[in-house]
Amino acid sequence: MSLPSENLENTQNANNSSRILRNVQRLALNNVTNTTLMQDESVQNGGIRALKTSLNTAKKEGSRIPQPNKDILSRSTLLNEKEKIQNSINLENNKESQIMNATISKNNKENQNPFSAGNQQLSSIVEEEQDGGNSTSSTNNGPTNTQPTTQNVKFLQPPTVNNDSADINKKRPISTVVEQEVPKKFKVCAEDGTEEYEWEDLDAEDVNDPFMVSEYVNDIFDYLYHLEVVTLPNKEDLKKHKNINQNRDILVNWLVKIHNKFGLLPETLYLAINIMDRFLCKELVQLDKLQLVGTSCLFIASKYEEVYSPSIKHYASETDGACTEEEIKEGEKFILKTLEFTLNYPNPMNFLRRISKADDYDIQSRTLAKFLLEISLVDFRFIGILPSLCAAAAMFLSRKMLGKGGWDGNLIHYSGGYTKEQLDPVCNMIMDYLVSPIVHDEFHRKYQSRRFMKASIISVQWALKVRKNGYNIMTLHEQ
Repeated sequence: MSLPSENLENTQNANNSSRILRNVQRLALNNVTNTTLMQDESVQNGGIRALKTSLNTAKKEGSRIPQPNKDILSRSTLLNEKEKIQNSINLENNKESQIMNATISKNNKENQNPFSAGNQQLSSIVEEEQDGGNSTSSTNNGPTNTQPTTQNVKFLQPPTVNNDSADINKKRPISTVVEQEVPKKFKVCAEDGTEEYEWEDLDAEDVNDPFMVSEYVNDIFDYLYHLEVVTLPNKEDLKKHKNINQNRDILVNWLVKIHNKFGLLPETLYLAINIMDRFLCKELVQLDKLQLVGTSCLFIASKYEEVYSPSIKHYASETDGACTEEEIKEGEKFILKTLEFTLNYPNPMNFLRRISKADDYDIQSRTLAKFLLEISLVDFRFIGILPSLCAAAAMFLSRKMLGKGGWDGNLIHYSGGYTKEQLDPVCNMIMDYLVSPIVHDEFHRKYQSRRFMKASIISVQWALKVRKNGYNIMTLHEQ
């Protein structure tokens, strides 16, 4: 009767010993990886099998069930077991790293993307899953099979692809530079049907620029070409004043000085002198009142063109007491009434900017053209010549100074249709002014500065050289 109780006691002792052994091994291994769990299970299974064998032997022999060896629970034994398990983990990691390096090198050699097959698993993973399934079934059939289950399978990480090889094989994107469309070309024919010149539509490239108003630019300049005829002063009406030629030169030279001192826009000077010439065509002014007329005209033009116009005090102070503030105000009212407030003057700078479009907006040729165009403003001989024609002649000569090509179809069209034959007399008048003695010293001094690229010095030297060598400016630098 004592045998069953002894067997029960032995069984409880065996269970307690296996539980202690399991806890000690888990603490020793710290339960860090799936591999350590596999080792725990193998050790536990080994202990269970040893206890079962001991129980079976005790039943047969009738002896007392042996207690587990205390050496198994000693610290040195546990440390040795931990070192063995750690060595096995390191060995497996080394094998996995070798497999990874081999896979990466193979992929780099073949330049293939390891994930090109979609979301399918690698063959090694599938095999391990199959082995894990077999081990599960075999474990259920018998206790002696110690293969790990699928829960303990360590999957291989996807190999990292070399970025250099990927960048080499990756197709580069096509350049996003938008090619500009070739501008449309138009032909201008004479009355007999012969072709005169061909020009390109350069305004088409400004469709997306609202400041260029390309859809209205042709209508705007058609209006300016009409307006320049209406606002053009008559030279014969000016000659009713005595010595108007010399007196006007002195007055214009002084206005250029004041304009440059105040730092006003070039449009202001052009408008001021146009107002003055048109007023003098209608009214006979005494000599001592010419400075008052010029000052009032500049004051009107500055208020019309400038954002911030100088005060009337500044204009009065520049006259050295010749004109008071009240006189300037009275002169302003009288001039505006005489001209019927007609101030919509087609400024020559607008025509020059229009021609610069055909010259690719070259800053050097345009700066020289500004100086040459302003000659038509200060010289009395240019009164009665259209501003658009003077602007075209100024651009023609500036291109000759820089050694550029001839007067092509684009320059003819964007200048207003002026050909070389029409520009010839105006160009010769500008050359005559350049080679003659300096009359408007303030005007020349203004363009001798670095701000205007010393345009007056360059132009005078070039004109003297051309006249000295007897070159024809209309055919110069043309093949």
